[in-house]
Amino acid sequence: MLHLVLTCLLLSVASGLSMRRFLLPYFSGGDLAEKSAPVTIVASAVFLAAVAFTLSDQDLWAKSVILMLCLSLAAMFDDARPRLTISLSAICLGAYLGLRTIN
Repeated sequence: MLHLVLTCLLLSVASGLSMRRFLLPYFSGGDLAEKSAPVTIVASAVFLAAVAFTLSDQDLWAKSVILMLCLSLAAMFDDARPRLTISLSAICLGAYLGLRTIN
């Protein structure tokens, strides 16, 4: 049970912290250099990987919990320090992948 809770938390943090940067190119406004920055590219990869692992590896109730936590994290954290948030997001995804290989 602890393993399932930990994987849910890791996936929700990975997707929640990278969601804002992932959505940046799809909204009008903002600088073109900011939309095509390497941080945005890494955030997109992390977000899409976290969503793919959520859909493929988790139960239905876990998917809903991860989605709720992801949306609340994306709403709470701003994009003032994108390198830090995307780094934390990538670390959480890496930790999830490490836990996934254990089982």
